[in-house]
Amino acid sequence: MIKFFRRIRKTILTENLPEAQKKTTGKYFKYAIGEIVLVVIGILIALQINNWNELQKNKKQELVILTNILQDLKVDEIGLKNIIEKRTKKVVSADIMVSYYHGTPIKNLNDYYYHWTNVLYWEEHNPRNIAFKELVNAGNVSILKNTEIRNSLLEINASYDELFAVRKHLYDDYMIYLYAPFSTIFDYENGIKVWVNPDIKLDLSLEDVNSALQSKVIKNGFTLASFNNTDLKDKTVLILKTVKKTRSLIEKELKE
Repeated sequence: MIKFFRRIRKTILTENLPEAQKKTTGKYFKYAIGEIVLVVIGILIALQINNWNELQKNKKQELVILTNILQDLKVDEIGLKNIIEKRTKKVVSADIMVSYYHGTPIKNLNDYYYHWTNVLYWEEHNPRNIAFKELVNAGNVSILKNTEIRNSLLEINASYDELFAVRKHLYDDYMIYLYAPFSTIFDYENGIKVWVNPDIKLDLSLEDVNSALQSKVIKNGFTLASFNNTDLKDKTVLILKTVKKTRSLIEKELKE
């Protein structure tokens, strides 16, 4: 409809003009239209260049972030392998301690002291996820265009939250069932010496061992230690699997 009125207006303007002026007016309209077209094309090109520059800037920033995340994952992978090994050994020690309550003979006191110290010695792994945390805190996770990488990193974060909840529960159990009752029976110094050097010769107390073997609280503590350390170990293994997968995805993305 707008075009229709424009044509009428143009006709009225040109009908009342001499032939020479009509030609001049026609040339003017053509020139004006050409100028408008050139301006529009210039604006579109400028927008395209600006968008391209912005995309390149974001891509460079993304590559820097991915490189930093990759370094964090490499460090995290080492820590995860280390804590999995330690959790596995703690489960073995906890099971041996429980077996003593079921009649398994204690061949020497060093074994008993070593295993209870190995269970009670508190060890934990805290992830090195500085780069991704900064991204989350800044609300800028969307800069990671690869959805598989982004989702894997979010999965790792969520898995750690779940693991930390179990770890806190385990620590609370340790406080109630192991640290508190053991501290009234045993000399921790001897336990630490044996844990550092299992073959050390010390005057260890059989009376203290027999006293601990009469405690159902301590037995329950080692049972819970075996159960929860197994759970933590299994959850850590799953996190390690996701970390390895995410690391491979990022390495592939950086090569492209």
